[in-house]
Amino acid sequence: MATSPTPISRNSLKIFKPELLGSSNEAGGQRTNNAVQSGQINELFDAISDIDHAQSSIEIAKAYPTLYTDDTGKLKQAHLFFSEPPVDPLVNVFMIESPALDDESRMSDMKEIIESSVNAGELIREGGPGFLVNQNSFSSDYLQSMYRFNDRDYWKTTYLQVGQVICITVEYTGVENADWPRKTHFAKVTKTSIVNGYVGTVSFEPPIPFATPWPSLNINGQTNCTKLRLSNTASPLKFHGVTKLTAVANGVNLAVGTTQLSLLPAITTILPKPGNTIVGGSENGDATVSQVIRKVINQPASEGTYSYTFTTPDLLTDDNGLVAVSTVPTANMGGYTSYIQSVTIGTGNITVTLSSSARFAYSPQVSLFYVSSYKYSIYSNADPFPANKQLTVGSLKGRVVFDDANYAPQDVYEHVSADGNSGKLYDGTEHLATIDYLTGVVTPQVVSRGTFTLTYSGLVESSAAAAAGDTVAKFTLAVPNPLLESFYVQVERVSDRALISASADAQGVVTGAGVEGTITNGIVELTFSAAVDLITLRYDISDQVRQLPPAEIYGLNPLRIPNDGIVDMFRQWGTIALSHSQVQQVTGNIGTVYNIRENATFSDITDANGASLWTSENTHYTVNKAAGTVTINSDFAGFAAPFVLTDVISELALVSSFTSSSIVLAKQLSREYPIGATVASVQILGDLQARVGQVRDMTAWANNWDVDGATATGNYNSVDYPIEVKNNTAVNEDWAFIMTSPTAFRCVGRRLGQIGSGDILNDFAPINPVTNTPYFILRKGGWGGGWQTGEVLRFPTFAASKPVMLLRNVQVGHSQITTDKAVLSFFGNES
Repeated sequence: MATSPTPISRNSLKIFKPELLGSSNEAGGQRTNNAVQSGQINELFDAISDIDHAQSSIEIAKAYPTLYTDDTGKLKQAHLFFSEPPVDPLVNVFMIESPALDDESRMSDMKEIIESSVNAGELIREGGPGFLVNQNSFSSDYLQSMYRFNDRDYWKTTYLQVGQVICITVEYTGVENADWPRKTHFAKVTKTSIVNGYVGTVSFEPPIPFATPWPSLNINGQTNCTKLRLSNTASPLKFHGVTKLTAVANGVNLAVGTTQLSLLPAITTILPKPGNTIVGGSENGDATVSQVIRKVINQPASEGTYSYTFTTPDLLTDDNGLVAVSTVPTANMGGYTSYIQSVTIGTGNITVTLSSSARFAYSPQVSLFYVSSYKYSIYSNADPFPANKQLTVGSLKGRVVFDDANYAPQDVYEHVSADGNSGKLYDGTEHLATIDYLTGVVTPQVVSRGTFTLTYSGLVESSAAAAAGDTVAKFTLAVPNPLLESFYVQVERVSDRALISASADAQGVVTGAGVEGTITNGIVELTFSAAVDLITLRYDISDQVRQLPPAEIYGLNPLRIPNDGIVDMFRQWGTIALSHSQVQQVTGNIGTVYNIRENATFSDITDANGASLWTSENTHYTVNKAAGTVTINSDFAGFAAPFVLTDVISELALVSSFTSSSIVLAKQLSREYPIGATVASVQILGDLQARVGQVRDMTAWANNWDVDGATATGNYNSVDYPIEVKNNTAVNEDWAFIMTSPTAFRCVGRRLGQIGSGDILNDFAPINPVTNTPYFILRKGGWGGGWQTGEVLRFPTFAASKPVMLLRNVQVGHSQITTDKAVLSFFGNES
């Protein structure tokens, strides 16, 4: 195996600071020659203050893992991971990997990278309203859009759900208008309402902070420049965090504390939601709650499977929209409708397709909800009322036509009477009629507009079945993150109309007088010892709501971070590092032998200030890995007592799959790891080695870095005179040598600008001010003749370092920890 001229040692691997640390928009930037000092506090992040703990905080830092040698040796498959998390449970540290991060990236760029997972998506409406500053609602009319197909106009309606993220944008082509600059506002739908079955409002938060042009306003010859869009979630990011084993591991199964982390600080608030029912709601804006009970069926979600087909021979459809309640099937995954891309009705089956944002590790159930034809059927009063049936409250949809043609026909809707056996039919102006749910008979009222004809349709169900009641119930809780012990249910017993009740414990076990059941993945299954009337069922449940900081506090928009900021720190086919550190106190007694674990991957002695006593010459101690011993060679003069000997066992492994609290590996571990060993996601940097890319030339230069032109008349012989770089000074840059005469040139970097000038008669070695050594050396012997003024020699150089992005967040809470740390480990193999 080929080796580099100088052996790579611990001292060859360094992590350097960027141009500027801190939270300003200018923080970050190019690599400096200031190395992060191991064992020293606040090298990349500031100290955590009392205010940080009181209101939470986020800090982002950039760093440069580097192979720092005075040659071009190669560090193969360099990688980075947190080998120790902070002791304070309120503090999280992790790395964010993105191909968009480069040497130039500043804080503003890094924040945009973090927010890059959520962007403006599919167009809802071209020509949205002209929004005013701080407006937070718009008419549901704007959810309709028209398109043409085969010379016909069609209307499409987009239905928004509470919690869905939408985008309001100002879009047009050409020169930007100073009065109406291009902007995008992300907002979450907080409420949707429909009035009389037609027009309503959509409310959202936060309010839009800028005004947008009204539809007819002309910008660069374009109108309808305000657009409503859905949001699109597709994360290009990888998150690398650290957790700990909760059980001894020696095979392929790892029990861990967690496999996810919170990107943003959050406050968990308990919000009670009392008085929930399991019946459907009327869609015509009436306060009446329909008594339609939808059927619920489930399937377990499987990693990587996005389509689930349910057998539904009893699906009731209402293609003509005859009844007031929707019979369109709906679905969710783990209580989240945002994970559902589509629900498609087939012949005797329904297919639920998940979106790309679905999180399999934490949402194990896909649930389908539909109206069953075994229980309900559609009735129109043009037909005889069916025997042994009764109308279902809240399902009626009607139309009234007045005999006096001066009054326009109107839709009617229902209000239920106090006895529940009859309903009052209204048209928005007055009470028109009363309907008997048991017989379907309509009794008209005397109204000011005269006599009329009223027609209606609705769902009917078996009177006997309704009277008999049910002994089982299955439904999904009305909140996505329930506090299970807050569940309390009441329902009337059919036999004597007495209320029976039950409650749940923290494990979701439901118990009560005549009631037992379970709550699993948000699905409640109850069994009753006597028949009950499910229409009377009411339950209380509290939701555990994560409240994220507004964008203005940290400059990160929580609406542009998927899943409320909860991200996976492991992934299938990702690499992880298991490690465990063992420490013991030692003294500088020459000849003393201390035992460590055999074949420990790392061992070191550090002093009271965190300074390492390791040297390549074994000045202070010698390690025998195979025997598991450390022999003291000096009295540790010049270092501060006490001294700590640390040995670390570790290995890399491949993730096959994971859940919220476990990881399955692709192969067995090579040794046993105890409880408390760290499990970290690894960021692989690849090979680190300074090098020169393709050398080429051009006849002319117009600052066209991304374009190659015709070749120059002159040439440079980079084969016999290779351009020289070194690991400790080369940078990631594109270089252009622009000839100012047949022998002279000026050297310009794409990002660094002009760094010097020279000629083909002398070696050219421009100095890197960070290292006070040359960026590269261009030997005079490589220059051929024939160069003309304006021609260009070009090549890129690549550094033996790569930038990484680190993030630390502090959750709200009190901490007694005054000094804390996280250990970032940097490894690779010598080529």
